[in-house]
Amino acid sequence: MEIIAKVSYIANSIMALIGVLYLGLVVYQKMKKKRIFLFTGKNILNYFLGFLVVVPVLAVLYTIPLAFYDPNFWSEGASQYLEARKEVLSLGIGILCFYAGLRASIFMPHKNEYYNITPKLLFLSLFPGIASAINVMIISKFLTNDYEAKYLLLFFAMNTLIYVVTTRISKRETVNLGILTAHKFNLLIIDKIFKTPYRKQEQVKEGKMHTILNDDIRTIFSFSQDIIMTYTNVITLIVVQVYLFTIDWVSSLALLGIIVFIMGFLAMLVPRLNKTGNIARERREEYTSFISGLIKGFKELVLHKVKIGQYKKDMERSSRKSYAASRDYANVGIDANVFSELSFTVAMGASCLLFPLIFNLDKEVVTAYVLVVLFLWGPITIILNGLPQVVSLKVSLDRIKAFIKDAEIEEATSIEVMDRNEIPFVKSIEVKDVCFSYENEKENTNYGIGPINFKANKGELVFIIGGNGSGKTTFLKLLTGLYKPNSGNIFINEMKTSRKMLGECFSVIYSDFYLFKKLYDLKEDRLNQVNEWLNVLQLSDKVTIENGVFSTIDLSKGQRKRLSILKSYLEDRPVYFFDEVAADLDPGFRDFFYNDLLVKLREEGKILIIISHDDKYFSLADSIYKMDMGQLTHQTKETLVLFE
Repeated sequence: MEIIAKVSYIANSIMALIGVLYLGLVVYQKMKKKRIFLFTGKNILNYFLGFLVVVPVLAVLYTIPLAFYDPNFWSEGASQYLEARKEVLSLGIGILCFYAGLRASIFMPHKNEYYNITPKLLFLSLFPGIASAINVMIISKFLTNDYEAKYLLLFFAMNTLIYVVTTRISKRETVNLGILTAHKFNLLIIDKIFKTPYRKQEQVKEGKMHTILNDDIRTIFSFSQDIIMTYTNVITLIVVQVYLFTIDWVSSLALLGIIVFIMGFLAMLVPRLNKTGNIARERREEYTSFISGLIKGFKELVLHKVKIGQYKKDMERSSRKSYAASRDYANVGIDANVFSELSFTVAMGASCLLFPLIFNLDKEVVTAYVLVVLFLWGPITIILNGLPQVVSLKVSLDRIKAFIKDAEIEEATSIEVMDRNEIPFVKSIEVKDVCFSYENEKENTNYGIGPINFKANKGELVFIIGGNGSGKTTFLKLLTGLYKPNSGNIFINEMKTSRKMLGECFSVIYSDFYLFKKLYDLKEDRLNQVNEWLNVLQLSDKVTIENGVFSTIDLSKGQRKRLSILKSYLEDRPVYFFDEVAADLDPGFRDFFYNDLLVKLREEGKILIIISHDDKYFSLADSIYKMDMGQLTHQTKETLVLFE
């Protein structure tokens, strides 16, 4: 029974060391203000309920001496039994103190949620691995030694209870960790997207955005589940391997060498897995772009059979390449798995058949050895099969890292909430000698607009005219701060202003506008006019607004355009820029837009800039500018007469 004292001493020493280090770290983090005090009724209840996890462990501790030493262990009065019982009890008290100390960190949670989940998860995930290994030891001991089955059965039952309870808890915590990790990556990517200037964002492939936010984030979530399972099986492998060394250390060392060789060889496949994984993801991006084109451009495609046929062939070709690349990636993974299974089968054959002959093992030892090695098949297979998941994770993380790095440029847009009171009262907006060019590195060409000079004052209605491709929309993006000029400056109230402030001053409706279902950043004092304006726009029987949300946006394009006009009016910004807004309106609503709404906004002192070809309403303008070949010229009074 001397071993009981040794095990108790070693276990208590290890727990004391870990406990002191962990609590020391918690106190240090609290001093650094990384943790907070949190004493709530729910926390206190959770603290004490947590001790239910320890009950099966204490039950196993009570059962071990009965199963492996003496059925009368707890009733025998001999001195050696008294000493042994004292050591077992001290170990039980040590376990309770250890758990109580670690559990106390619930009252000082870390501000970073990972620190609250990960240590607990790693600790809990030890138990399924150890319990699984102990169960095979119990069966091995029963087959090779003269132990009473009823006590071994009790031990097996208690140990299995530990496995089930801790597995359930650890899996639930794993889900929490996976969701937290995926959510954090989502937030990080979304934050980078919003901080990326519009011009940079235009250059990002839509398919890439979809695959990162969907496929790559899903890979990270899945891996968080697999890594804990792998971790648990590594613990099982270590415990069982230690047990094998107690059976026969020479053959166990040989088996360990074979396992290390298998893992080393599989590690050589990582570059190939990495390469095929990257190719598969690139092909997936290309196919996703085709899907996006199909959804957004369906009406353009279905009009012409030839166009349908050609686009369908391109999609089929892209799909074939995507799935072929995925097949190549899967095949490399299959090769790795088949090799690992074959290698381990050979290792098992050598361990169970060859080693007993070479090392002249007893039959009882061979029985236990064979049983344990057969059990190892499962854990090692899970560990080896985790290699493709590791490579998939690396591919996803590399892509996310590259995307984030690409978004990190010098002038990033702030997404902090801005108080409306910070928006200046705009008396004038002026553009002086602004130039902008689009650079095409592949074709070594560039084109753009400028130098542009433009001015509009409070209460003025300005029309901008010009043919398609003349540069009107580019000018809009420059004036509203979406593009950064290559040269020149834009002034508000005769003061240079940042692109951020420019955007805050404008309410814009683009020609390819998108209508959100929720109304964001509305001027509160305009909300009481909503029902009146819905009636004016003849939408009150189709749409209602409740808590700042449209009841529906499933409307015709003209009706959605009317809603966008209403949304823009409710924003109440000092400058309005409308790009061909009246193009989809019925004649009656078009007349209302020009003669009523624009006039009302002008009377409120708004600056109104309209891209339009409706020469019928040019007489309303205070000034007209014409864009032609990237040059903006002011039209004279004589020109205005010609338009009329």
